[in-house]
Amino acid sequence: MTRREFLAGIAAGAAAVGTRASIGSESNVRVPRGVVSIAFCKRYEYRNVRSVLAGMFSELGDVGGLVRGKHVTVKVNLVNTSQEDVGGVPLWLTVTVHPTVAMALGSLLVEYGARRVTFCDQLPFQELGEEAFAGYGYRLGDFQSAMEGRARFVNTRNRMPYGEYAWVKVPNGELAVAWEVNKTYVETDVLVSLAKLKNHVSAGVTGGMKNLFGVPPSSLYGDDLTDHPDEGAIGYRNATMHNCTRQPFTSGRSFTGRSVEGDHGYNVPRFIVDLAEAFPISLVVIDGISTIQTAEGWWNGSMVSVTRPGLLIAGRNAVSTDAVAASVMGFNPDAPDRTPPFSNGSNYLALARQRGLGENRIDRIEIAGVSLDTARFEFHPTYRRKAPVGQ
Repeated sequence: MTRREFLAGIAAGAAAVGTRASIGSESNVRVPRGVVSIAFCKRYEYRNVRSVLAGMFSELGDVGGLVRGKHVTVKVNLVNTSQEDVGGVPLWLTVTVHPTVAMALGSLLVEYGARRVTFCDQLPFQELGEEAFAGYGYRLGDFQSAMEGRARFVNTRNRMPYGEYAWVKVPNGELAVAWEVNKTYVETDVLVSLAKLKNHVSAGVTGGMKNLFGVPPSSLYGDDLTDHPDEGAIGYRNATMHNCTRQPFTSGRSFTGRSVEGDHGYNVPRFIVDLAEAFPISLVVIDGISTIQTAEGWWNGSMVSVTRPGLLIAGRNAVSTDAVAASVMGFNPDAPDRTPPFSNGSNYLALARQRGLGENRIDRIEIAGVSLDTARFEFHPTYRRKAPVGQ
């Protein structure tokens, strides 16, 4: 079944299966899980990164069968500007996915038979193609050389290059009924989440699932909107998706109205799960070679420090992969709400398991490659309660 076919039938299928489960009744509920691979990778050297990723994919199973003959979309974890750094350290060594990891991943997908690989994110620039990605270190010419001309860059901040948006329902949505987004995320066969290993003020940790927060476009959800959609908007989505002080300007009712105004620790984790259910991720790759800890970006000031775990993490199930990432960071991925690493809100990994999306209990996840104890690189948790302005 292709991703297009899956999305067409997801609402009916979810209704028939009834995946929502309560905490009290879920002990015996079967949820999907998959092998998660951990590997050491100490530096951003293209051949080495590519070789390490290839070995990890062989441990995950048939990644080639997943992408062969398919259109693949890679949602990259970039952030709401490319014009900052962390104490002089470039942002691809701190808060965004390094272009070398993205290019190595794309090259392997093409080698496995992918027909086209689209790298995308919602970026705060008027440019909709390669110019928007240049400040993050992404050069389309380099990617095309490594990927036999099958790479494409798309800034998904509005509906372009399509003439209309996609309306994607959330079968069991808690805060979202549906998402209205750029068609890049649905006119594809395989969705890959390429994330950065980081803490997050609202979500606790950033991984493959939190990366989907960049899917809703500024043109409909942005902070710089007044009373109508705007194809030229480039603002972040704080008012609609963090503090929830207003509804987005979508063509239909997209939110349930059950958010808690001002409580980003309640809203953000639930939106993460609503996004993950609407946009099923087929493969997660997490760049943990060089990153930051204690928060997700420089906008959190003195909380942020640069660190180098020297790791890559990959898996087919997004919940399980994020759970392993949290455990690598020294955290319990099944920790209670409002405790580290989910200090400011709800545990989105537990919410996702309750929704039937995947397994977050670490003792039930098969880990390949480097052992968890060997790979563990403890991060400081995020404590300060603050409404973030970036991904």
